[in-house]
Amino acid sequence: MRPLLLSIIVLATAVSVAHSQPPSAAQRRSSKSQKISASELIAAIKNNFGASVRVATESSPYYLVGDFNGDGFKDIAVLIYPKDAQADLEAAGVKYIEVDPSSPQNGHELNLKGATFNYCAGLAIMHGTNEGVLQRPGAKYFFYECFTPFRLVPRTTTIRNRYRSVKERPPKLKGDAIYLYLERDASSLVYWTGKTYRGYYQ
Repeated sequence: MRPLLLSIIVLATAVSVAHSQPPSAAQRRSSKSQKISASELIAAIKNNFGASVRVATESSPYYLVGDFNGDGFKDIAVLIYPKDAQADLEAAGVKYIEVDPSSPQNGHELNLKGATFNYCAGLAIMHGTNEGVLQRPGAKYFFYECFTPFRLVPRTTTIRNRYRSVKERPPKLKGDAIYLYLERDASSLVYWTGKTYRGYYQ
């Protein structure tokens, strides 16, 4: 199976009094039951990140639903094709964050100018708000890593250190995380730190 080259765009909660309010019980039930169509996801990505970013609807699955930043609202992770989208991403104010666990820049913002994205699919994440997960995105983040499948890791999961060479302590999840099966015979967890996203070897 050809590995996917990961790019993640994250839409953080917009800063406002209304958006900071916790979700109601009805909103929580809705976030668990609502299904999102391909046309809705495509429109949200193009409207917020640029027309050159394409959703990989032919993949299965091509999106995950979870609460990645732990605020109680539904968030969505969507497979995308970011090739030749650098200008659109930069114009949209997207933050390009390193999530390679072995990089000293892990969790830091990188420069989109000069970045190279190949033909493989990537991943976009949108954080939900009181106004919905697709309607009013806030800050936007972009990640890049090489992987094959991906899956959701619930917030209640206890993360353990599986590699003796990894000195960093396992994170205590603040929200749901995304598990990536890396191309380089390893796996990684992408998780929210409370301020940004980071990668941790699994």
